[in-house]
Amino acid sequence: METHVIDLAGEYVRRGMTVRAVVPASESMDVLVPRFEANGVEVVRRSSDARHGRLRQLAAIPAFVREVRTFRPDVLHLQTGGATGGLGVVAMARLAGVPVVAVTEHDVPGERASLHQRLARRAMDRLLHVLIAVSRRNARLRAERIGIPRAKSVAILNGVPIIDVSPQQRASDRAAVRDEQGIGEDELVVGSVVRLAPGKGLDDLLHAFAIVVKSAPATRLLLVGDGPLREALHTLARELGIAGRVVFAGEQKQPRRFLHAMDVFVLAVPAGSMSIALLEAMAAGVPPVITFCGPEEAVIDGETGLCAPAGDPAGLARVLYALVADGALRARLAATAAAHARQHFSVARVADDTLAVYTAARARGPMPEALDAAGPRDPRPGDRAGR
Repeated sequence: METHVIDLAGEYVRRGMTVRAVVPASESMDVLVPRFEANGVEVVRRSSDARHGRLRQLAAIPAFVREVRTFRPDVLHLQTGGATGGLGVVAMARLAGVPVVAVTEHDVPGERASLHQRLARRAMDRLLHVLIAVSRRNARLRAERIGIPRAKSVAILNGVPIIDVSPQQRASDRAAVRDEQGIGEDELVVGSVVRLAPGKGLDDLLHAFAIVVKSAPATRLLLVGDGPLREALHTLARELGIAGRVVFAGEQKQPRRFLHAMDVFVLAVPAGSMSIALLEAMAAGVPPVITFCGPEEAVIDGETGLCAPAGDPAGLARVLYALVADGALRARLAATAAAHARQHFSVARVADDTLAVYTAARARGPMPEALDAAGPRDPRPGDRAGR
């Protein structure tokens, strides 16, 4: 989510807009500040939610409202990890008189949303001007589990910056990363950029890789990311007898370098949608294997990547091995994945779609139907000003 927001804010700045990012004051968010600033985005540190208690949240309201009234934004856009939190921010934005208040939910509520969550979300839905889901799947599940404000909701598929990297730079990154991680140039690398956390299918991935490496011993698994399951995954790798074939690279400030060292990208997430890491890998020309597919997802099975069954290590192993063992298939899917991501999943297209939604919300008109009914479209670069 944070990467998506930073990329989108940077795209707005390149179009001549003034962007201010309000980042929570907690230490865990410190790493985001230089990334925003590198994209020309002004950063304000302020905690406006209840993570430090309701009293501190209430005390922050006057300063937040004054700040918004001073800055006078055309839009306040709140990005949340899921269908939780944010009611206070939306209420304060409306109190400050912001013309358009938008909310993007990057995930869906649980199957049994609490009464408090349902009531809070319905109150927020009444206050906001537009609710954005990152896929129609997410919008459907949100509607089923909590409800959704039809007249002011829309799905905008994710996108990533399309970065042109020379073959020489790719080769340099590949050699440098493999040298840093102790991976031989003749070894085939299956990699993933993923938080080492529950819900990511990482146990399934390790079990699947243990099957693959029996038939393809010159294969490595490269995991880029960190999280609470790191030690448990180290232990599982030892138990499966593949500890020497799995590289835990940890969290990296420049994960795109690591994509250039991979021959196959894999996500074993049992139920996901619009993964930023997946789109980055595809744009970088790394053929993907994922366990969540659908008509609006970036991977079209057999055309822009391969789909594997979720929660099935043996099934995932079969699909991975098909790609590991076939260099011609890897080359074909690498080319089609890159072309597909560039055509349909650029951050420029996300910016165009989002700005169109802002315009409709400001006019108090219906959301653009094409965004909710059609698949991804070609980027339409625009040059709009605002804040």
